[in-house]
Amino acid sequence: MVGILHRGEEAYKNMVQKTRSIWSYIATHYLDQFDYFHIGGDDMHVIVENMRSLLLEHESEPIDAREEGRIFGQLASKGSQALFLRGGAGYTIDRIGLKKLHEYMPKCSTKVHKPAEDNIITMCSRKVGLVLGDNRDSCTGQQRSHSMHPGVLSVARGISTSEFDEQLKFWGLLPHPTEKTVKVGMKIGFEAASNHSVTFHQLRYNSWFVRHHALIYRACPANTILGKLANRTDDSITEGGA
Repeated sequence: MVGILHRGEEAYKNMVQKTRSIWSYIATHYLDQFDYFHIGGDDMHVIVENMRSLLLEHESEPIDAREEGRIFGQLASKGSQALFLRGGAGYTIDRIGLKKLHEYMPKCSTKVHKPAEDNIITMCSRKVGLVLGDNRDSCTGQQRSHSMHPGVLSVARGISTSEFDEQLKFWGLLPHPTEKTVKVGMKIGFEAASNHSVTFHQLRYNSWFVRHHALIYRACPANTILGKLANRTDDSITEGGA
C-alpha cells in the first residue's frame, strides 16, 4: 500500500485532488511499464479476462486514434453537462493518454475540492485532445462497465428514480456501437450486462458478488429472482417487472 500526498483533506468530497495525485503518481513511476491503466475505488470489481479482451479490441483500432491517446469507460450524461466517464465503474487510459494528462496536471483543476473526479478528469482529458470513448459490447451494444451494483441491474430497484430515469433516457438514445441505425438503451435482468462485462461498482456484499456471477455467466438457482428471470421470455424482463 502506498500513501500518496494530495492537496486538501482526506475525504470523499476531495476526490478530485486525490485522483489528480493518484494519476500523477502512476505516470511518474509506471508510465513506461504498462500499455493501459485503469482506476477505480475499493468497491469496484474487475473481471480480468474480460478486461484483457476489451484491451485487445482497442489494439485493433485505427492507428491515428491510438496515436492521439484514449480514455474510455461508461459514458454518462448529467443535465446540460458534457458527456463524461462515470468514475464508479472506473475508466481506462492508454500510455499516450496518461502521458498527456500527466503533463497537463499542473493546470487541471488544481483548486477544485469536490467529489466529482470523473467529470474533472474527463474535462481535462478533452483539453489535451484524448479520444473519449465508451466500452460497450461491439456486438450487442450492452454496457460492459456498470456504475450501478448488480442488485439494481437485476431488478431495477434501489436507485433514485431521477438518476435511473436520466441514465435510461441517455443510454436509450445511444446508437449501437457498430450498427449506427439501431438504438440499444439500457436493459434490466439478464439482458442488463454483456457477457463480456469488465467492471461492476458498489460490490460491498457477498450476495452482490453472486449476482455479478449470475449476470455474467447466466448461472443462478431456479428459485432465486434471477433464476426466475432466466426462465421467462416476456418483455417484462427488460422492463424491471421482476
